[in-house]
Amino acid sequence: MSRALLIVAVLLTTAIPSHALAQVESTPIPASAKPDFSSMSFLVGTWSCSTRSSRRPAAFMTAVTYAMDSTGYWLDQTSTVRPLSWMTRGLTTWDKITYDADTKRWVDVSYDNAGGYGLSVSSGWNGDKMVWHDVSFVPGAQISAQTNQTTIKVSPIRYQTASSFTEAKSGRRVDVATVCTKRG
Repeated sequence: MSRALLIVAVLLTTAIPSHALAQVESTPIPASAKPDFSSMSFLVGTWSCSTRSSRRPAAFMTAVTYAMDSTGYWLDQTSTVRPLSWMTRGLTTWDKITYDADTKRWVDVSYDNAGGYGLSVSSGWNGDKMVWHDVSFVPGAQISAQTNQTTIKVSPIRYQTASSFTEAKSGRRVDVATVCTKRG
């Protein structure tokens, strides 16, 4: 009989800790602090942008809108280009911009209606200049290299960007420059 009591006592002892492990965790996940978008607030609104590529015959226009999302964690950008002679259907690109306080950098996640996507990071504004590095770029059949994109805030209603890339087959460097003016 004492052997049976010993076995029951051992079984109860081993059962109690497993019951404690099965409890549901109730500690809430800490929320990240909302980014300080004050350096980006001039962007909120509608812009008309003219982009000049050294491999195209003329500049093309893009309608760009920036708005804060309802959570306060993202600055949403929507860019739309109408069909052009070298692009038979329109292109819409969506960017979601936020600040990662852990890595101390701005992050831009982008995607478009033609299957394109990107992930760019920036250490932020240095005066009126911000440099974006595309961490998702991988050399491919069409583009073998690209530079960072530099954005310059010319005034509260005007900014410009510049970058370049190298065509894989020809080795030609293509410069791309954009000037944006705020419409509202």
